[in-house]
Amino acid sequence: MKTYCIIIEPLSPFGTPLKGDTIFGQFCWQAAYEPDLLKVPLAEAIRMYPENPFAVFSSGFPSLPDGRIALKRPDAPLDLMFDFTGKSREEIIGGRKMYKKMTWMLCGKPADLANFRRCHYLDSKGLALLAGLESETFSSVEESSHNSINRLTGTTGDGFAPFTQENTVYAAGSRLVLFAGIDEDMVSLDGLKTGLERIGTSGFGRDASTGLGKFTVKGCDEVDLASYGSVQPNALYSLAPSVPEKSVYTDALFTPFTRFGRHGDRLAISGRPFKNPVIMADEGALYFPSDMEKSLQRPWLGTALTGLSKIQETAVAQGYSLYIPVRLEVA
Repeated sequence: MKTYCIIIEPLSPFGTPLKGDTIFGQFCWQAAYEPDLLKVPLAEAIRMYPENPFAVFSSGFPSLPDGRIALKRPDAPLDLMFDFTGKSREEIIGGRKMYKKMTWMLCGKPADLANFRRCHYLDSKGLALLAGLESETFSSVEESSHNSINRLTGTTGDGFAPFTQENTVYAAGSRLVLFAGIDEDMVSLDGLKTGLERIGTSGFGRDASTGLGKFTVKGCDEVDLASYGSVQPNALYSLAPSVPEKSVYTDALFTPFTRFGRHGDRLAISGRPFKNPVIMADEGALYFPSDMEKSLQRPWLGTALTGLSKIQETAVAQGYSLYIPVRLEVA
């Protein structure tokens, strides 16, 4: 499997967060309509997916003009991320308040993540500043008002019950990075780029038909994720929501993320559009393998998710994640 770094530029707000499992689902729909995106039939690729994933996508992360990437700070205790040695109680309390706001860490050079206590952390304002944006923040969440419409009458009916939905709005000029690992026996680089370009044109996620989720692909380069991390790792840093394998890890640090899945495209308007919910570990998780050497033999961790749909037995979801091998000193 080869891993690529894809740069995209948002052209509109996003109604759905750019998370790896959702990107995978939309890529599969593109392949369903354009079989030439894959080197093998989609049905065959899906059949092999639980043992040999043909594509694994990361979530989206801010990209900076100097080539660096802002990754999510690991979901670990602050004491493991920052050095409080020799500081007074007042300094520690004040430091914690400041460090909690530093939710991003910079990555882009070899061994940038070799030592978390030496990483460059920054908050949303600092990120926007490094990105050279006029906005105070790289992105913001805005609410939009909606109201249910009776499609037969074209009106709101007897009642008026407006509701709000949250959209992510990226500052003008901002760019994002997606990492994608592909099995070149099943997916070509051209197929990967074409699939993502078509997603960007049609729109990603919720309310794409109203103009949300538009983006353009600006570049694509091969990347070695292992070069960012430690040469003596004891943990794996995940780049997408994942469901870890059983009996492989001695410990894990993560924030739970519940995916209330829903079918896309034409199945979204079927009689049973919802999938079974899945609890995942959000991106930024740290997994501690019992056998690191064995874990490093493949560029992804996690499992495939099956048995999710009551109307499509072959439906799968990405419980896999690309990772960066890191070292975290745990007392």
